Amino acid sequence: MRVHTALRIRSQLHGLLLAVVLVGTVGAPSLARATRGTVRRAVMQTGTIRGVVRDAQGTPVASAEVQWLSSGAVVRSKDDGSYILSGVPVGPVYVRVRRIGYLATQREIAVSGQGAATADWTLARAPQEMAVLTVNARREPSDSRLAGYRARLDAKRGGYFITRERIEQSGNRSMLDAFRGIPGVRIGTPPRGVNAGRLVRFRSSTCQPLVFIDGFAASATDFDFESIDLNMVEGIEIYLSSNSVPPELMGPRGLEQCGVVAVWSRPAQARTPKAKGTDERRAELLKELAAGTVLTAEQVDTAATLTNGDLEVDYPEVLWRTGVNGQATVEFVIDRTGRIDWGTLAVISATHAPFGAAVMQALVPTKWDAAIKGQSPVAQLVVLTIEFTHPPAPTGVVANR
Repeated sequence: MRVHTALRIRSQLHGLLLAVVLVGTVGAPSLARATRGTVRRAVMQTGTIRGVVRDAQGTPVASAEVQWLSSGAVVRSKDDGSYILSGVPVGPVYVRVRRIGYLATQREIAVSGQGAATADWTLARAPQEMAVLTVNARREPSDSRLAGYRARLDAKRGGYFITRERIEQSGNRSMLDAFRGIPGVRIGTPPRGVNAGRLVRFRSSTCQPLVFIDGFAASATDFDFESIDLNMVEGIEIYLSSNSVPPELMGPRGLEQCGVVAVWSRPAQARTPKAKGTDERRAELLKELAAGTVLTAEQVDTAATLTNGDLEVDYPEVLWRTGVNGQATVEFVIDRTGRIDWGTLAVISATHAPFGAAVMQALVPTKWDAAIKGQSPVAQLVVLTIEFTHPPAPTGVVANR
């Protein structure tokens, strides 16, 4: 009986397997079509969420963490605050946005059947120990060479001025490129056999203009303007006739009679120390914050502070002269020795790029006292906001003279 039962079971199993094979063979095309349709429908069930992260003033916030909560998927906003979160299922999903120095926020986002949704975010600043600093005056670099140039630039009388701002906006690569477009300036080639650069003449004059470099008269022979690196130039003054030349740019023996060109080099500036692997260092910072090896201002007993109590920030000249206001927020770590960890320095938000650059430049010479937790110095993340406020011009005076 047992043998017969076993044979009968095997026979039934064989019949079932044969039936499955036959059904699979006969229905294969329709089954394949159904499978493809299922995959296609599955693909259509996912979409994207995109938008921009800004602060309360409407300034884009960079490196904000945008997270789809149910999956843990995370993307970070770009420098312009934009982000794209892909692979999100159609329907309602919860998304959280957070950034160091800001209060986290989250809400439900509905991804439509078209597979796309737009969600912009406004982050409120978290309370911070360091107060917002305000810059409302233009502090010129301590370079006496430029005092006369800046005074004449403000007055704008009798000459043409090529400022650093104009050089950067124009994209000119040489001094001669900078001269082109100025009425009355002619650029020519030297006579055959004369070993000299391109000749510069003003109006109908046949003699060369007198050239000053940082206030000192150059050679009386034709000056080779192509030898000057335009990247090193702060400003250029051009006076087409002797009648318009200011007294301080008069030459000996009346050499200014054919006009004057005064070239001013850029003031020396401290450079932000280079940090190797900045992106990698900032990725490590997120882990250190999570692990508690780097603390925020709210987590320490005494926050990191400037040793001398002052931060000297230059109001960017291009924005000062045009009367532009704005702000910039930067973040960086002060380590346990009171030094800036340059690999962590970053601009979180800036209404105008020069404001962010000015704050970073101002941090270079600073000295700090490390934060204290208990009785020990600790590493602290500092979030610093600088507001740039141009004072209103007096009645009848235009800010960008």
